[in-house]
Amino acid sequence: MKRTLSTYIVYEILSPFLLGLMAFTFILLIARILRLVELVVTRGVPILQIGKLFALILPTFLEMTVPMALLLGIFLGLGRLSSDQEILALKTSGISPTQILVPIGIVALFISLITLLITTLVRPAANLALRKELYNIAKSRVATGLKEKVFNDDFPKILIYVEEMIPPGNTSQGVLIVDRRNPERENIIFGKVAFFLSDEESKTLSLKLFDGTVYERKKNRLAFSQTRFNVYDFKLDLEEAFSPIREKERGPKEMSFRRLGKAIMSKKEEGVKPIAELMEFHQRFAFPFASLVLSLLGVSLGMVPTRSSTGRSRGFALCLFWLLIYYALLSMGKALGQREVIPAALALWLPNIVVGLISTHFFRKALKESPFLIQTKLEALSLYLNQRLTHYKQRSY
Repeated sequence: MKRTLSTYIVYEILSPFLLGLMAFTFILLIARILRLVELVVTRGVPILQIGKLFALILPTFLEMTVPMALLLGIFLGLGRLSSDQEILALKTSGISPTQILVPIGIVALFISLITLLITTLVRPAANLALRKELYNIAKSRVATGLKEKVFNDDFPKILIYVEEMIPPGNTSQGVLIVDRRNPERENIIFGKVAFFLSDEESKTLSLKLFDGTVYERKKNRLAFSQTRFNVYDFKLDLEEAFSPIREKERGPKEMSFRRLGKAIMSKKEEGVKPIAELMEFHQRFAFPFASLVLSLLGVSLGMVPTRSSTGRSRGFALCLFWLLIYYALLSMGKALGQREVIPAALALWLPNIVVGLISTHFFRKALKESPFLIQTKLEALSLYLNQRLTHYKQRSY
């Protein structure tokens, strides 16, 4: 009987969980998808490479959307059982909220372990691979994608004009560069010969120009200053070139768990506070634990009796409300942690602590079958409105 009941409850939350996972992930990814399409249309990046970039971006969002989808699955699943009076029937049969929590808790533990795997292993590896893939794309675009006698705008605020490319494509003659990255001044660089250089270790690209001139014009000035050079190094920023699909995320987010620990110890030995590293370290454990906290919250609120017409809408509204509370606390904690107002551990665990305490309180109420304060207020308000409506109807007659 217990096994059948557990399977039935898990089945009820599994379908909305999968639908919620796809919906939340798609909503968060939609802006990235549009920008990936832009890379195909405007920069000519092959579809296969775009698919690889999409796969490497996905783990960053899954660590957030998996706990969100779990909460939605619990609210909608238990909301359906409650609206059909099945929760009431289970309580009448002697099934306690703890027995309902056990199978959901096992699912939450399994999902928590998957999220832990994503945060500690998959996401750092994916971020590092993403950086390498961006470098390879930019390298191929610069080395072979520049067109002769055309202003190439593969890099934002930089125009590159090449008079002639010399095979195999790493050398050019007659190169003109218009650099508008600095809002205070504009540089026009001309070189008779240029070599395209790549650094595999630091994943950077640069142009080495020979025998040329730099024309610099400062803001609000019409005159140019002229400087001649024999050798000039011009670095190309890959992060700016592909900012539509990736923010400037360097360092801790790309480190393996072991390397992150070494970085924390190294900074402490140097007397430097490893704020960013500690924030990343605790985030990798706080996000997986969120699944357990949100599952307790979902069970506590999901067992509240509801009408059949409002079961799913109520569950969806509750899910959005508590997700808003959780991620508002997370944003506040991160802001306070980065400013060193509170320790990094407290900053990342703050939403789990607050929501966990609230969930424990609600679950104790569910065990005693005492109404929540919010529910009592709503029922009192509903009764008052009904009484006033009846009074006005009697007066009209």
